[in-house]
Amino acid sequence: MKTTFLIIAVIGCLALGILGVEQSKKLRAQSAQLDTTSKELAATQQQVTSLEAELREKEAAIENAKTVEAKLKTLQHTLSESTTVAAAQSQKTEKLQQSLDEAKTNNPMSTIAKMFKDPKMRDMIKSQQKAALGPVIEKQYTDLYKQLGLTAEQSAAFKDLVMKKMLAGADVGMSMMDDSLDASQRADLAKQVKSQTDEVDSEIKQFLGDSNYQSYQTYEKTVPDRMTMSQFNDQMADANTALTPEQQSQMVQALSDARNSFNWTSGLNKENPAANGDMAGLLTDENIAKYTAEREQFDSDILPKIRPILTPDQFAAYQKFQQQQRDLQIMGINMAKQMFKR
Repeated sequence: MKTTFLIIAVIGCLALGILGVEQSKKLRAQSAQLDTTSKELAATQQQVTSLEAELREKEAAIENAKTVEAKLKTLQHTLSESTTVAAAQSQKTEKLQQSLDEAKTNNPMSTIAKMFKDPKMRDMIKSQQKAALGPVIEKQYTDLYKQLGLTAEQSAAFKDLVMKKMLAGADVGMSMMDDSLDASQRADLAKQVKSQTDEVDSEIKQFLGDSNYQSYQTYEKTVPDRMTMSQFNDQMADANTALTPEQQSQMVQALSDARNSFNWTSGLNKENPAANGDMAGLLTDENIAKYTAEREQFDSDILPKIRPILTPDQFAAYQKFQQQQRDLQIMGINMAKQMFKR
């Protein structure tokens, strides 16, 4: 029994050994397979990681491409708009150049000059001048009528002579507007104007007599200032702050004294500027700039002298009036420059 049991035990041991060996083989095979699978898994994980990195790069590239495409579209749009604007600007430039070219050939001053060549237009202008001057002479010379003790008939006759003097050379003066005239022709016309004016002056002297004629000459020097004060007072009358007769008289005297004593160097403030007919030589940029500076200085100098004559409101109004008159005069001088330019 013991032997049998021992044999059975040995056989069992052998069977167990064989089973153990087989199990060991299986375990080693499974372990090897596991190692292989782990390696494959690691390789696969590495591939996934690489693919993920590549995918991110491609996604970034796609986004970058989209950004570039958007920028490109924006650039194309901007370029298109810039081209449109440039084309429009080019058209504007061409039109501006065209306008400038037309301005050179269609100078408005030339158009005005041509108007003065028309005999009918000249007659109409002289008629209007005469109609406008009548009330002005009556208003500005009334004090002289009284000063000289003229009768109504004498005042009317004197008024006609003053009108004649103011209109003397008007026809010749309009002829000087002709932009085709040269310096010599303008000089001849200027001589004609002076000759006609001197002739009327002789008639006035003969009419008034030597003593009254001297009073007339003195009075004449104040006429520009009387006209200025008349314009200013008309404005003040509308504002219910009109000057009294005494204020007007004091203002005229102050303005006249200051103007006649001021050192005018440009020649544009003379009684008969460009008597030689050389208006272009008189109306140079340098001369106009000099006169402008002198006029501004004169206007500044006169203010302290007239301040005591006027009320504060009148004085403030006169300063504005003074500026307006200066601007209008400078504008007129510049227009004349264009008309008489060489």
